[in-house]
Amino acid sequence: MVIFKNMSKFFYLYALTLLLCLSPILSYADSTKPYHGYMGFSPWPSDLTTEALDRTYDFIEQNGNLIAHHFDAGLPWEEALHNKPYPQHLINDWNWRLHKTPQDHAILVSITPLNFERKGLALYWNNKGDGQPLPPKWAAKKLNDPDIKKAFLSHALKVVQTFKPDFLAIAIEANVLISHKPELWQDYLELNSYVYNGLKKRHPKLKVFATVQYEHLRGIENDSKENLPMQIPAVKQLMKHCDYLALSTYRYGFIHPNPPKDDYFDIALGFGKPIVISETGAISKTTMVMGLPLISNQKLQAEFLDMILRNAVKHNFAFVVNWTSIDFDPMLKRLPKEAREIAKLWVHTGLLKVDGTPKKAYKIWRSYLPSKTKTP
Repeated sequence: MVIFKNMSKFFYLYALTLLLCLSPILSYADSTKPYHGYMGFSPWPSDLTTEALDRTYDFIEQNGNLIAHHFDAGLPWEEALHNKPYPQHLINDWNWRLHKTPQDHAILVSITPLNFERKGLALYWNNKGDGQPLPPKWAAKKLNDPDIKKAFLSHALKVVQTFKPDFLAIAIEANVLISHKPELWQDYLELNSYVYNGLKKRHPKLKVFATVQYEHLRGIENDSKENLPMQIPAVKQLMKHCDYLALSTYRYGFIHPNPPKDDYFDIALGFGKPIVISETGAISKTTMVMGLPLISNQKLQAEFLDMILRNAVKHNFAFVVNWTSIDFDPMLKRLPKEAREIAKLWVHTGLLKVDGTPKKAYKIWRSYLPSKTKTP
C-alpha cells in the first residue's frame, strides 16, 4: 500500500473524477472465463476483536484458495543476525496465523527490509512490539551491509521454515525506494540478489520475488514523477532476481483514478516476466480523506476488480490478492488520528460491507473463483 502526500496538488483532478464516475469505461461481464490461478485476501480484520478476526478467516476460507500474510512493520534484526529467540508476541502472532490458515489454501508471505515509507531500513521488532526505532548501530548500516544481508536472509529462512509458503515476497513495493531515495537503489539490489540466491539455494522450488508498486512504476503517484525515468530501468534490474513481476495496484478515486482500460497492464507485460497481483483494491463509496472527497461507488469498484481478474485469465497471472475482504469501519475508529486518515484509503475496499452485505464486486469475485484446490 502506498502513502500519498501533498493532497492539495490533486484538487484540479476533482472534475476529472466526476467525469470518470459518470462516464462508462468498460462494462464488467455477467459471464466470465474460468480462472485457474489462486485468489485470496490478507487477514486484515474489520475490527480488533477475536470475533472479527474469526469472521475474516472464515471469509477467506469460503471465498478464496490463497491467504496473504503481510509483515510490513519491522524485523527482529538483532535476533535474526545472532540466531537468538524472537520476541514472544511475534511467535504468538505467527502461531495464531498458522492455526487460522485454511489447510487447503496456498500461502503468500510478504516480508520486507524496507520501512513503511520505503525510504530506508525497516524498523525494529523487539519485545516492546513492532515498529520500534532502530538501535543506533543498525540505523547507521547501509542496505548492503553484511549484517543486514545475513540478518534478512536468516529471517527469510525462518519465515519459510515456519509458514512453508508457496510464494514469498522479500520486499514490499520495493520500487517506491526509487521515488524517495534513488541513491539507495544499488545497495538494495545487492541485498535483494543476496537473499534471493540464498533462498533459492535452499528452496529451489519456492517462488521468490519483490513486489512492485504499479502507480509508482507508471508515474501516477505524485511522489514518483521526479524520478520516473529511472523506474522501468530500475525494475528491469530488480527482475533479474525475481521469479515474478508482483504488482501492488489500487484505485483511490481521483488520487489513483486508474480507469480499467484494456491496456492497463501493457507496461507490466513489457517486462516479459510472469505477473502476479500481490495486493489490490478499489474504494466502493465516496470517502473523505484529509478533507477531500474521493469519489467512487460499487459499480466502479466492480469494474476495476473485473478488469484485474479478466487480465489474470488472459495473461495467466498465478494469483490475485484483494487486500481487504470486509470493510473495516469499526477498526478505523480505534486507530490513532494520524493513521486513521491514511487508513480511510482502504476502509471501503472490501468485498463485503461491514454488516456482511455483499457488494457488486463480490459477485464479480465469485464468478472467477476456481475450484478450491492447492494445485490449480
